[in-house]
Amino acid sequence: MRLFFNLASLAMVMGYALLETPALAQPVALTGKMQALSYSLGTPPWNCVTNVPAMGDRPARTDTGSGLFEVAPGNVVHAHFSTPNYAGDFYIGFDPKINMYWQTTADSTGGHGFLTSADGKNYTGTISMGPVSAQDRVTYARISANKITAHEVITAGSMSSTVDSTCTR
Repeated sequence: MRLFFNLASLAMVMGYALLETPALAQPVALTGKMQALSYSLGTPPWNCVTNVPAMGDRPARTDTGSGLFEVAPGNVVHAHFSTPNYAGDFYIGFDPKINMYWQTTADSTGGHGFLTSADGKNYTGTISMGPVSAQDRVTYARISANKITAHEVITAGSMSSTVDSTCTR
């Protein structure tokens, strides 16, 4: 479970923060409310540093990774990222029927999640691995054209963990 939360944290944070790389799939450009994420597409890719807290018997550590990103069909951003021990895919979109952004994830550990946001910056939802689920809250901030931060709080029962990432290009 600790490994799941560590990897899920890294995945959720980097999934949004790494929104960078040439648009490879159709459509080529984001439209409507998704245009707000256009700044993140293109080259060079984002390089992220994530501070993962100590959990259980695992010590605190710093993970680094990079990502490949594209515009996917349906006016959606697809992000794929990896570290030496992890790979994950993320899709971020906007549903005009409910006026909400959404983010889905699936990763190489069997983890998956679904979060929503009214503003495209503050996401809440659930992440799961098998029968274990946790509440997830992620806040993304664009500091400059070349720097993004993510602050994530994962809560399972009475245990909360905070994961902070800074991504640059």
